[in-house]
Amino acid sequence: RGERVIVVGAGRLGQLIARTLALTDRELSVVARSERPRSLLTAQGIHAVTANELDPGSADLVVECTGNPQGFELARALVRPGGTLVLKSTYAGKLTVDASMLVVDEITLVGSRCGPFAPALDLLRSGHLEVEDLIAARYPLSSGVEAFDRAASPGTLKVLLEMSSD
Repeated sequence: RGERVIVVGAGRLGQLIARTLALTDRELSVVARSERPRSLLTAQGIHAVTANELDPGSADLVVECTGNPQGFELARALVRPGGTLVLKSTYAGKLTVDASMLVVDEITLVGSRCGPFAPALDLLRSGHLEVEDLIAARYPLSSGVEAFDRAASPGTLKVLLEMSSD
């Protein structure tokens, strides 16, 4: 309770994590570079910011969702001494880390790939977690190739393939 939490990254993963954390009693900010993700967060009542609006060492918990070295560096800079840094992304290639700074500042580093599915599904089913606005497009299963092309385009959050109800 009352922890200051920052999510770095407002893409697909960052949006879901931020929306879930917003259901808790924490002071939450999300670093979003682009206007569209910022507007989605703001519409959900979530404080969206740019990186330069935050003070280094100001968060108890930082969740890194960008999957790139710059996002990691920002996340590391934002977590306070004795705080926790959660790596929620997978990284393509290698990530270089100044381990001595993690040790000196006594940062707890947590890797997190998947969480418990049952509570997540319960949140979705109950309507407590709003996700409809994250869907960019819906395609019939027969248009799978087009759906994958759309999903690969920059800025697209979610694309659904749907089976026909016939």
